[in-house]
Amino acid sequence: MRPALPAVCCAILLVLAGCSVGYGGPDAEPAAPTPTSPTQTPTAVPTPTGSGTPTATASAPATATTSPTPTFPEPTATAIATPTPRDRQGSPDGSGVLDGLLDGDDEETIAVQGGELPLDPGLVYDRTTRLLGTDVPGPDTIQLLDTTANTTSPPEFQRLLGLERNVTEAEAIAFVVGPRTVYANRNLADRPAFLEHVLAHEFTHTVQFRRGYIGRVTAATGSDPDGRFTSTAVIEGAATYTEDRYWLAYVVDRAAPGERPARGVERRYRNSDGAARYSFAPYWFGYRYAAATVDSPAELPEVYADPPLTSEQVLHPGTDEGPVPLRVALRGETAGVWQETFAPPRGRIGEAFLRVALATELGDDRAARAAAGWGNDTRIAFNNETGARGYAWVLRFDDAANASEFDTAVTAYLSERTGDAPLADDRTGRQWTTTLDGRPVAYRLRRTDDRTAVLLLGTPAFVDADTTTVRGADGRVVIETDGEG
Repeated sequence: MRPALPAVCCAILLVLAGCSVGYGGPDAEPAAPTPTSPTQTPTAVPTPTGSGTPTATASAPATATTSPTPTFPEPTATAIATPTPRDRQGSPDGSGVLDGLLDGDDEETIAVQGGELPLDPGLVYDRTTRLLGTDVPGPDTIQLLDTTANTTSPPEFQRLLGLERNVTEAEAIAFVVGPRTVYANRNLADRPAFLEHVLAHEFTHTVQFRRGYIGRVTAATGSDPDGRFTSTAVIEGAATYTEDRYWLAYVVDRAAPGERPARGVERRYRNSDGAARYSFAPYWFGYRYAAATVDSPAELPEVYADPPLTSEQVLHPGTDEGPVPLRVALRGETAGVWQETFAPPRGRIGEAFLRVALATELGDDRAARAAAGWGNDTRIAFNNETGARGYAWVLRFDDAANASEFDTAVTAYLSERTGDAPLADDRTGRQWTTTLDGRPVAYRLRRTDDRTAVLLLGTPAFVDADTTTVRGADGRVVIETDGEG
């Protein structure tokens, strides 16, 4: 069970003003992490339509634990750099358009291609690195583009659990694919204050690339869905935290500063659902984690050096408990009709995904309570010779009370999702049926002990108890697939 924690700042990135660093993001099906970064929802892959062609690749006693409601404390002097008079330069009309540094100052020189900017990117980079406490070289170029974001359908497993909603085409605002170039939507030129803190976000990624932080974090967190969510939360959360501190230091006192970045991310996370919410979640919870862990952007290297390793640790700053033991054995899958697939491979999905999935049908608070006792999980995908697919999602909770909380919540969730009461069978579990993409799908929930549940989902031929059996044995979960499919 997690310790109680003090309230912390919370936020994420704007739907049209974030950034992701093309290492995949929480929704991508497994691929080796490769750094790149679209600035909006990480599920979307930006496609530039102007000059330049960047490539981007790319979630009562012993009752379930809850996390505190985050707040926005006033920034302390240690958290925010105090601008000098030089830093507060602006246009005569007070719009905040920057005129550059005083003559003779050592300013980072960054070329702009594809148009003009209403500010000096070198000054923004210098301010950003001052907050970060580093002097690494900046990008060579800011490339202005007309961009769109080609959204794709979430993976089948996510859609089976309600994350097919609210995925619409969006306009990409800014992204990076490496340390040398920042790509930005040329429409930002009409919003100088907004553009300025977006650049601070992107320039934080430049520093992450230069210092090797991205590779360090992705190597530590792993490549399964929970690991990808966690690395995204660390990298994007750090950039969002720096962007927010930049806004507080250099933008807030202007005549039209716009919305505080942290509040914008929070608002978009809370107002989204399904796949869109899961895309915002690493920004939102990553920001909260950074704000709860360090006192200033200059301390972020401490987070990169010792990052959280699961989404549970991201969602609950201050806890370092690892996943509880979970062993799963398969029977019949190498010779039977249904065999384990390698795409997607077996892997941990994580508490963050569980929370977002349950929230598609349940209230946020109930979903958070039901997911908070998460201890470990693994998802295993199967298919038969026709290509039909099914999944076994094995979840183990911290204790029996949290497992019961989940059992009650997921029963209500599946009943809402399918519109049907479950078919009950004490031996085989409870089963629900509905349709997805015009084809029948089924769900079966089976408890194997007082802390462990198995959710079978996918094509009814796999979910059916005559095809796939689930039992507990010697502390393991045994899944046997020997039906005729």
